[in-house]
Amino acid sequence: MAFALTIAAGNGRGRRFRFDAESVSIGRAGSNDLVLNDAGVSRTHARIERHGAAWMLLDRASVNGVELNGTVVGAPTWLREGDRIGVGPVTLEFRVSAARKRSPARCWSAISRPARAGLLAVTVLSGGISARFAMQPPSAPGAELRSPRSRPALGGDPTGPDGARTADGAPSPDFAAARAAYERGRRKLEERRVAPRNLYDAWRAFVEARGRLEGVADAGLLEGQLARVIEESERDLHRECNRLLFTAARFQRYGQGERAEQTWREILLHFPGEDPGGCRGKAQENLLSQAPGEGVE
Repeated sequence: MAFALTIAAGNGRGRRFRFDAESVSIGRAGSNDLVLNDAGVSRTHARIERHGAAWMLLDRASVNGVELNGTVVGAPTWLREGDRIGVGPVTLEFRVSAARKRSPARCWSAISRPARAGLLAVTVLSGGISARFAMQPPSAPGAELRSPRSRPALGGDPTGPDGARTADGAPSPDFAAARAAYERGRRKLEERRVAPRNLYDAWRAFVEARGRLEGVADAGLLEGQLARVIEESERDLHRECNRLLFTAARFQRYGQGERAEQTWREILLHFPGEDPGGCRGKAQENLLSQAPGEGVE
């Protein structure tokens, strides 16, 4: 099932994009399915995923956040026809009907003549079979036609499945704690430019949330979202670590020891605890080698 995104506001207003994939990534980087060349859009900003017959919007740990009809998206959210998605300064309009709309004349003209003849024959045959069954007497009393099993309706909180709830319908303690840690991490990501350590704190909160979900039988979509934000946070942490390490090494190479030491200490501010790339440990080793006998916090 395809869907279409139209730029309703921002750079490229009026442009329309049609997608027919299970997952569509949106961001500034060229590796995305929909590339938005705007400084206010993160390199990996948002994602739209298909779940059954419906589509879901997810924030990929973007700096400026994702909005749905003017409301900030804090968790995976179902999309509806005509919804407006805010990706930084760009607004996208979500349509399913526009993507699948095609006139009957165009569809018929696209079929070859032999195929048309076959379709007509099948139609005539089907009509004859239907008339034959209509002439048969009704079935015995008590006999009923069973309709196909109906599909469960979509709705509710996608991060709160029934399997993650207690008998009285309340979220399980582990799931509630995981959800709280996830939301804390989201807030830290939104404030990553305010304090040097916020990106690290966001990663730690996401890892904590993942640990809380280990005891939950059915974690729903939150588990998948956590896997994505942890991966993206670790990638950003590695990028920040490499940038600072390169800066410190350059200062040291050109004999600017004091500025190199300042950069090593800046790394300690960005990485206040153990990190996936061992950046804090490298900074501590360099500080100790420059000042033997002195401790480094």
